[in-house]
Amino acid sequence: MLDISWDSAITKDPLRLADAIELSVAFSEEDYNGRFTLGSFQHLVASENLSDDDLTYLDGDEADERTEQYEQAVDLIRKRASWLGDAYPFSVEDNEAKFSPQSSIDKALPYLFFLVCSNSNFVPSLKNALPTDFENLCKYAFQALFPDWAEVVLFSQKSDDRKEIFGLAANKAVPKLAKKLNTEPINVGRLPNTRREFGIDIIAICPFGDQVSYPFFAFAQCTIQQEWWSKNHEAIAGTAFKGFITLDTFHSNFLMIPHFPRYNLKEWSEDPSRTVNCIICDRFRLCVLLEKSASFKPDDPPASVASVFKTLKQNLVQSFVSAST
Repeated sequence: MLDISWDSAITKDPLRLADAIELSVAFSEEDYNGRFTLGSFQHLVASENLSDDDLTYLDGDEADERTEQYEQAVDLIRKRASWLGDAYPFSVEDNEAKFSPQSSIDKALPYLFFLVCSNSNFVPSLKNALPTDFENLCKYAFQALFPDWAEVVLFSQKSDDRKEIFGLAANKAVPKLAKKLNTEPINVGRLPNTRREFGIDIIAICPFGDQVSYPFFAFAQCTIQQEWWSKNHEAIAGTAFKGFITLDTFHSNFLMIPHFPRYNLKEWSEDPSRTVNCIICDRFRLCVLLEKSASFKPDDPPASVASVFKTLKQNLVQSFVSAST
């Protein structure tokens, strides 16, 4: 399932290295038996840089550098465990990272799914399906932010909601969205007869039962791409539908990402310029929201994500058995 490249882009970034270690112990039981050590890391790095398997060693200075990198990543795994509790399926014991779900594999599946989405290049067998599956799961996380009478729907071009509620073609979907927002579409003749989504993947609307502009509403953009910050402005209504819907009001706009860009719970690890123009829901926040969501049960996932959850679980079973014996 995995094809991890242990190059400098991974080893010199504690956030990405922590992810790579988590992936390894969860999905590569034949290599690590559910545990990952400093020796495992040093061997992998040496093997990555040397073509002769008999020369997989590091000199003193390089070994010290790799030790520091490993310890930074392991410290992050400790922190993630303290932040997420039962939703986090890894632990650190005797400086070894272990795959050790605290309750059940099912409860760990959302975190593991986001972990895989963040590292889609390492899982080529799932790569094509992950963007759509991620949007589907984000819908249930988004629902947790709103009352149970809110309408939370996908507007993304490949979603069932788009097809069934709005219509696939933009010249059909945008006027229907305008109506739900108690406003008017404009320049309808210029709307394309394609599935254009205008950067909006999820929409939440809390109607007041009247036709006066506007109901309470929020938009969200979902992305699994590494440079997620390039999307931080897309779910702004006035920008997304400029020239097509009259929306003269402020609203909440979200960016939902599977990545974990933080060393602590007080600040993002990214440059502040990358976290403006939106409310970011990263892996931590998405896991918190799914735990609060009344419409999502990890042991009985909705049909839209059931297939990918089943695939993850099938790849985890042997790891879990190995780690538990």
